[in-house]
Amino acid sequence: MYKIFVFIILTIYFKLFSQNNPELFELQLNISNIESEGNLVIAVWSNPSYWNGNVTNSLGQKEGFDYGFKEWVEKKKFSKTINLPKGVYFISILLDQNSNNILDKNFIGMPIEQYGFSTKKKIRFRKPNFSEGSFKFYKKMVLDIELQ
Repeated sequence: MYKIFVFIILTIYFKLFSQNNPELFELQLNISNIESEGNLVIAVWSNPSYWNGNVTNSLGQKEGFDYGFKEWVEKKKFSKTINLPKGVYFISILLDQNSNNILDKNFIGMPIEQYGFSTKKKIRFRKPNFSEGSFKFYKKMVLDIELQ
């Protein structure tokens, strides 16, 4: 009886543990057209409401992304592999040359720092919608992004 009880408890524990840790897949990001050195700020979004909205913190930085990192890069190309559960994602990238963690713009509102999105289509003069740049991620994949 004791062995059956322990078996049931262990089965429930492992079932709950596996639900909290979904299977992760590799996503390799290849970023090209890096024209200068700086901090490459990458954010991975899964919630359209956060991306399409304007939720920012006290420093003016966008909030609501699921995964993000910042890494110093030189000119040319950059590659990084990250692990994510399956889902629908949108990736935004900023090459922050002056390390202020925001996309700097000129006096008419045009970006003066490089940026990129997971969309294949280049979108100018506005921020793309989540649906325009999102992709379905359910297995190991490579995503090539060219900075604008």
